[in-house]
Amino acid sequence: MRREDERRKELRMQAQETEPERAPEEGHLVFDFTGLERPDVCDLALILTARLNAGSTDSVWVRALPLQTARVLEAMRLDHLFRHYPTGSDDMN
Repeated sequence: MRREDERRKELRMQAQETEPERAPEEGHLVFDFTGLERPDVCDLALILTARLNAGSTDSVWVRALPLQTARVLEAMRLDHLFRHYPTGSDDMN
């Protein structure tokens, strides 16, 4: 449980950092949920806010999203807003 809290804190801190310069053509934002068993409402609100604030050519990716969370997004018809980051590699390119 403590590891999950630390991971949530890390995700929030990353989101609060200053926004990097955007590439003129297309931007990518990846939320990595590796090691987080159950994202809470704040975590979901964070990725939803990122998607709503992203430009039309920007991509918001989720990596290692727990199956139950993916099902909740699907039930709410929000799953189409996010691209699933490939999990075949540990590198985040």
